[in-house]
Amino acid sequence: MHLRGIIMYTIDELRTMPENQIFDRKSIRLEPKALAIQLVAFANADGGMIAIGICDNGQIEGVNGHEQRINEILRVPFDFCSPTVKVDFEYINCIDKEGNENKILLLNIHQSATVHANQADEVYYRIGDKSKKLTFDERMQLMYDKGDMLYENTYIKNAGIDEIDMDMVAQYATLLGSSKLP
Repeated sequence: MHLRGIIMYTIDELRTMPENQIFDRKSIRLEPKALAIQLVAFANADGGMIAIGICDNGQIEGVNGHEQRINEILRVPFDFCSPTVKVDFEYINCIDKEGNENKILLLNIHQSATVHANQADEVYYRIGDKSKKLTFDERMQLMYDKGDMLYENTYIKNAGIDEIDMDMVAQYATLLGSSKLP
């Protein structure tokens, strides 16, 4: 079943399925700013889903009574991600660990065609069940892969015109059918 693009799971599936490349669970007590790491990591990789209100051990705490925290969580893609990460959300009714009616908040993070960073300008990528902070070189490679930066436009420090092999340029021009001199 789909609602606004989110694949719906049963509460038992959300409680028990292993965290992986496209799924994570978070307590409602998480610090909203810290959630930006997972949002950025999912957007930079394959996209994914985060179930808010289920602890890592599968215990359901729900989100009822945490309206202020929910508002803060829903602002994270705008306030702590650069550029803004596209996220859809949905609620699923459940019974919490106390036996009360409650809800789980599902965040569906879209895969992005651009590179995203958190507020500290750190780039993360989802690998397996972890959000890995990328090194500078890994970040550059992701930017090349997503087309945010062209390798050909990369500045090479201390490179000069004498570094160019003009015979190779002439061969390339010939291959292109260019009649102009290199």
